Amino acid sequence: MRTRRIIGVLLVLMAVLAACGDDDASVFYTTAGPLGEDEVGNILAHQHMFVEFGVEQPVAYVDATPEEVYEVIGPMVEEVKGLGYSVFVDPTMEGVGRRPDIVEYVADTSGLPAMMVTGFYWGNTMPAWINDATVEEIRDWMLEELNVGVGDTDVKAGFIKLAHSWDGITDNEMKILEAACYASQETGASIASHILSSSTALAVIDKLEEFGCDPGRFIWVHAPYTAFTEENGVAGLLAAAEQGAYLSCDFIGSNFWAGWLDGHNENSRHIELIQTLVDAGYEDQIIIGSDTGWYDPGFPEGFVVEPYDQIMNSFLPDARAAGFSEELIQKLMHDNPWAAYSR
Repeated sequence: MRTRRIIGVLLVLMAVLAACGDDDASVFYTTAGPLGEDEVGNILAHQHMFVEFGVEQPVAYVDATPEEVYEVIGPMVEEVKGLGYSVFVDPTMEGVGRRPDIVEYVADTSGLPAMMVTGFYWGNTMPAWINDATVEEIRDWMLEELNVGVGDTDVKAGFIKLAHSWDGITDNEMKILEAACYASQETGASIASHILSSSTALAVIDKLEEFGCDPGRFIWVHAPYTAFTEENGVAGLLAAAEQGAYLSCDFIGSNFWAGWLDGHNENSRHIELIQTLVDAGYEDQIIIGSDTGWYDPGFPEGFVVEPYDQIMNSFLPDARAAGFSEELIQKLMHDNPWAAYSR
């Protein structure tokens, strides 16, 4: 465990006292420091700059340099800054070759602030120390990243990002979920989770309530996958939303995700799903993104890097043509991700 843990725990007390002094002081924690809502416009939710994906124990990420990553990713980040985005939300957690220093470098060099996260991916990608760690030790690790800085940076994590297995919550995932709940209670950070089945998503929400956490601070990441692949999958999303959860519709326009959907990841599918959620009364609980990018050091020449412009250049024109109001678009582009990710 890292030596800064004690400092992190002490800073939790300071954060709690500060929060008690001003209930309206929620901010975005970013590479540019804490940003108030008046400093944040359109939010580029759920994208990645740097990931080593698809291997159980990433190794190539260690030797990557910020400069080589920027050569590939930097121009795409600069492009979306020019399109009117003001914050890049990068939810890359431990287990997939996370390099917070590279994200910070790309953000600082491009001039587009980035939000990072704390937390763990699933299965054998978890660091070995998790197996024997207590809930309290995992909580303290998260608190350090939420209150001191992610990795070796001094950039505080914006929120907690986890992953839960298709066929149910494993023992380690449950331990991490409980730790995340306690870290959330102490800091106000939301908890997001990569989940690809409705049964797991609803079980996670139930467990959070059992641990004493508000489902209204939970974000179901990749929720449309369930809607598109399970029979009656939309019902699972509606059930989660009824309990207060945010639904992250975060692979809009992604060719990577199209491969998981038999080639069918058209904007029209997402527009129809979002309209269903809006009609059911959940327009304040929808987040949109594309889950694109990214520089993968494990496949530096063979991985197809996708740009970050899908929402602005493709989805929003189609959404407006389908009748989405400007009020709804404002919620999707700013209000909802602000409420979900700020603390």
